[in-house]
Amino acid sequence: MAAKGAHITPNIEVKPSLFEVLAADSLNITFYPAIKRVVDFLATAKPAVFGGLVRYYDEFYLVFNGLVQGYYIQQYGGSLAEVFYGLTRQSLCSKTFSRKDRNWSFVVLVLVPYAVRKLEKACARWKEDYENAKHVPAHRKQLFRLLPYLQACYEGAKLIHYVSYLANVTKTHSPSLRVLELGLTYLAEEEESWSFKDILQGKVRVATMISAALLRWLELSAFFLQFIEWWQTEANIGDLSKLPIPDAPDQDSNANKYANVCPICLQKHIIPTAVSVSG
Repeated sequence: MAAKGAHITPNIEVKPSLFEVLAADSLNITFYPAIKRVVDFLATAKPAVFGGLVRYYDEFYLVFNGLVQGYYIQQYGGSLAEVFYGLTRQSLCSKTFSRKDRNWSFVVLVLVPYAVRKLEKACARWKEDYENAKHVPAHRKQLFRLLPYLQACYEGAKLIHYVSYLANVTKTHSPSLRVLELGLTYLAEEEESWSFKDILQGKVRVATMISAALLRWLELSAFFLQFIEWWQTEANIGDLSKLPIPDAPDQDSNANKYANVCPICLQKHIIPTAVSVSG
């Protein structure tokens, strides 16, 4: 029995769970608004220094996101959010990650979101001009009217892919990955252990240490960015019990005339009853 079982290859599951890929997508979406709140705070504290970042935040984030995502795609074969959760990209056919796959992944992760945000802001501006009775060309009116339907179709396609991925019907969970013919798998762990002795002996380069430290800081800052997003959401919701209680209105001339009188039948109260007041 042992001789027959010696050559059996174990079946290793390389397909990430739906929760892992959803967590990576959620983290990737969190970066833009979370960093924007940091920039807004800096601009409030030092408007002369950081005011330009607010005006050109989309371009600033394009450069920042391009540098970060480009490095992670080149070194680890996936976005920062995917690598953070131990995932990497590979071709569904060749099981590799070629130069062409890297280039198209960079376009989808960096350039496409920038173009979509610019389009959404332009459509919002055109819609506002149209509602204010300003002249808007016909093709722009059609575009901002069509945009919500396109977004709904895309969200519906994402939901279908999630369900199909969960049911093992498809190997990819995202429409963008399906177009690129890419899938996600687990990233091979590469442990790097340093000691002070290795550093003193010159076995570890200073540039390597600085690069690794910056990358670890960037990955750990993802938790901080998610906390900022959660904190801002909670702050926007607020607590209604903490709102100030307004003063009672002054009595008018009819207050004494209709005291203890029902406002409907204009008869004296028989059984005084308190009713709930809305607003």
